[in-house]
Amino acid sequence: MGWSDRVAALFGALAHDDLTPARVVGVERGWARLATPAGERSLPFPGTAVGDWLALAAGGDTVHEILPRWSELGRLDPDGTRQVLAVNVDLVLITAPADRLSSSRVERELVVAWDSGARPVVVLTKLDVAPSGTVEDLAARLGPVEIVATSALTGDGLDQLRALLTHPVTAALLGPSGAGKSTLVNALLGEDRLAVGAVRDEDHRGRHTTTSRQLVPLASGGSLVDMPGLRSLGTDAGGDAVAAAFPDIEALAEGCRFGDCTHTVEPDCAVMAAVQAGDLDAGRLDNYRKLVTETASERTRVDPAARAAETRTSRSRTKALRRLYEDRDDRER
Repeated sequence: MGWSDRVAALFGALAHDDLTPARVVGVERGWARLATPAGERSLPFPGTAVGDWLALAAGGDTVHEILPRWSELGRLDPDGTRQVLAVNVDLVLITAPADRLSSSRVERELVVAWDSGARPVVVLTKLDVAPSGTVEDLAARLGPVEIVATSALTGDGLDQLRALLTHPVTAALLGPSGAGKSTLVNALLGEDRLAVGAVRDEDHRGRHTTTSRQLVPLASGGSLVDMPGLRSLGTDAGGDAVAAAFPDIEALAEGCRFGDCTHTVEPDCAVMAAVQAGDLDAGRLDNYRKLVTETASERTRVDPAARAAETRTSRSRTKALRRLYEDRDDRER
C-alpha cells in the first residue's frame, strides 16, 4: 500500500519504540479504516485523510502520530471551505471522457493537481467512442503534459497505465461523474469490484457510483485512490500551479512589454499576439485568465497579506499604463 524508503525514513525519525505503521485506506464519520501489517482495522480518529500514514502505539488501538504529508490534493467547496481529497499521492490521474471532453475542465484539474505537489497525468477514457482527432487536439492544447488514451472496453492504453502504477506509487483518480473512473479501476484490478453506473443518453453524464474515497491495491504493485466524481472544483492554487498548467502561455509572456501583463488590454502583449496569429488557442487563454483571476481572488479573500500585495500590484500596473498612454498622446500632439 505504498510503503517506501521515504515512508520508512519518516517513520524511523519518530523517537519512540513499539510503534506500528498503518495507512488510511478509507474515512467515514470520524472513523479511519486502516491497513496494518496485521490486517485491516478501524479506529475512531477524526482529522485524517485517505492516504495518510500513521504510527500506532503499542497494541495498535491508539494513534501516536500522523506522519508528515508530502502531497495534499484538495479543492474549495462552493461555500469556500477547503476539502482534502487525498494525501501522500505521487500521481494525479485526471480522467477525461472522450465522448464529452471539456478541455477547460482538464486545465482546471491540472492546476489543482500541480498545486497538490503530485505529478498530473491526463487519462483520456472511452477511446473507443472518441471522435476522430480527439487525442491530437487535446495534446495540441495541453502542451507537454503526459496523456494516456485508454479504453476499458478494448484494453487500449491499460498496459501503459499499469506501467505508471508500480510499487510504491500511489495515484489518485480525479474527474467528473460519468468519466469512467470505476470502469477504469475495475479494468486495472482485473475484476468487477467497484459498481459501475449507467450514463444518461441525453447528455452522457453519469451518476456517482463511488460514494466515498478509498485506497485500493493494484495487481501492478501500486495503489489507487478512487473517489466520487466532482461537479465543482474550486481552487485557491498558487501562481506556480497555474504556470505549470499553462507553460506555453508563461513562455509567451516573457515577450510581453510589461512584466506583470494580464494579457487583456496591455499594448505589445506577446500572448494576445499569439492568439491573433493563430499560434495559441483563444479558449485556452480565456481559461487561463479565468483561473488566474479566481485563484488570486480566493487567496486574497483569506490572506490579508496577499490582498495587500495584489492591491499594490494593481496600482503599479495602472500607473505604468497611464504613463504609457500619456507619453503616446504627447508624441501624437
